Amino acid sequence: MKHYANFKTIFSVVCGIFLLSCSACSGPADVDITDPVVVEDPEPVDIEYEECSGFVGDHPCNFEFLDQNGDDWNLWNHTGTVMVIDFSTVWCSVCRNIAPETQSHQDFYTDLGYDFLWVTVLVADSSNDTVELEEAQEWANDYGMTTAPVLAGDRSVIDLTAEEGIPASAWPTFVVIDEEMRITFGQLGWSEANIMGAVDDALGL
Repeated sequence: MKHYANFKTIFSVVCGIFLLSCSACSGPADVDITDPVVVEDPEPVDIEYEECSGFVGDHPCNFEFLDQNGDDWNLWNHTGTVMVIDFSTVWCSVCRNIAPETQSHQDFYTDLGYDFLWVTVLVADSSNDTVELEEAQEWANDYGMTTAPVLAGDRSVIDLTAEEGIPASAWPTFVVIDEEMRITFGQLGWSEANIMGAVDDALGL
């Protein structure tokens, strides 16, 4: 039986690193390399996992909410990206104190070339109700989140048993997800050293 008592402490998983190499690769001799090459972004691939939970080591349960741009944001569609998921509420003063640093935390890793996202899921508004899109947009604007997703969420992502969601009993609550879409770390409350250390571990730094 799984236990979640150590959710507040650092967990890391050792992920295998696969290196793809190509030797003696070259293009056809008649290709003019001065011609522009257009590379289109691939279409998102829907990925599904048979089992999920809020336990460290498992795949997190999927969720989909609107982001601050009004676009559907689906967790499992971001498999391959290391993420911090920040579960916050609009009324939480600690959440508001942390929010101004969100974009800079994301930029730090993306500027180094890592595929990384800091995702804020607002699970309740100032009245403890479902968050509307306008509130997610206001949060993003107030705290300068231009590329860091802010989601207009609700409490459907929370499950104190951790069987079907994140066992968040305080705000903010953080989880770190690795590129294999597995939870590697969870913490109730804010500790920059712990959370960023878990991100480094997930990125293999």
